[in-house]
Amino acid sequence: MSKNSLINKGMESLATESARPRRVPRAADATTDPALPQQAQPAEASDAAPGPAPTLVPAPFETSALDGMDQAKQVETLEAAYWDADRAEVASFQLAKMQGSVLKGDLLRLLLDRQAHEHHGMTVGDYAESLGIKRQYVYDLIRAAEDIRVLAPLIEETSTPIVAAQAAVLAPLYKTDPEAATLVLQAAKDTGKLSAASLTDAARDLGLLPRAEVRPAPKPAPARPVDAGRLAFADAYRTLAPKRVEKLVQEDADAVLSQAEAIEAEIIKVQRRVDAAKKAARKVIAAEA
Repeated sequence: MSKNSLINKGMESLATESARPRRVPRAADATTDPALPQQAQPAEASDAAPGPAPTLVPAPFETSALDGMDQAKQVETLEAAYWDADRAEVASFQLAKMQGSVLKGDLLRLLLDRQAHEHHGMTVGDYAESLGIKRQYVYDLIRAAEDIRVLAPLIEETSTPIVAAQAAVLAPLYKTDPEAATLVLQAAKDTGKLSAASLTDAARDLGLLPRAEVRPAPKPAPARPVDAGRLAFADAYRTLAPKRVEKLVQEDADAVLSQAEAIEAEIIKVQRRVDAAKKAARKVIAAEA
């Protein structure tokens, strides 16, 4: 083959090579990590042009929305926006708390099933401490994950995140009667504050839980007036506190003087018995020596 033929052959090979795709297309599940739960999988990369990056700090309230409003309407609009932000904050916290409880509870159950604590040569309590939690909280999280998963259809249907304490109230009701549990949830939400307490109250109002026993509040003991004519001997040091004596003197100085002298007489008697007890003890000690 001539030199020119070799050059032409090489040029054809380069042209063919340059026409080939530069990378092998990835499989549809190439970004899936089988070791991670579905919720923790990385987001798929998009071939489209990237849009503006999402921000963690929200944009300020657009004050131009207030243009043309009088002061009362502006205040009403701003207050409505405030309560919208408050509800969004609560919902966001509830959602994060619920998802965290479920994922951690599921993983803790799997770790205990596989004796993770024994693998590290620890008790369950020590293993919990190594995770930065208490032993009981391990089981609380496992139970919370189970309760929330029971309520998953209700949570999805109502778009209402349910945290552990709330799930502990709703899950038993939902297992027995899903429709009744839905009514309880809606009644609690209607109070304006979804909580374990409001769910319990709603369930009681609907006759699904027994009423709590209401015990009458104990009657407060009547305040005893200061008795200037009586100073107790039981705790003379505290009774004769300067501020107390100053107050008593203003009410009845003669009574205070009389009682102080009585205390003094009692102290003299006590001192005599103290001296006698010390003398008897020293006598026995000397005899034994």
